[in-house]
Amino acid sequence: MTNRAITLHIPLDSAVRDKLAQKAKALGFDSVQAYIRVWAKAEADGRTLDFGDPWGEPTPEAAERLNRWSAEAVEQSRAGKLPRFSNATDALDHLDHAPAD
Repeated sequence: MTNRAITLHIPLDSAVRDKLAQKAKALGFDSVQAYIRVWAKAEADGRTLDFGDPWGEPTPEAAERLNRWSAEAVEQSRAGKLPRFSNATDALDHLDHAPAD
């Protein structure tokens, strides 16, 4: 099966097209066409796009991992095992010199 580009011509009211162009630009697309291509591909694949939250929802495994890391950080903080900083420069310096995992 050869994939071939097909051009669709869809009549739109100019006000609808203008609002769609504004939304596409706000989402980082360079054109309405690019926005529609992404939407159409997702629809064809049976996926639902949600541009309302740039981070999206974590998978259950990722949520479990994030919750575990959060609990560990709280525990280490209460035990006084985490470095403390009084300004952003000191925190960034610490990150620059922190050992890699």
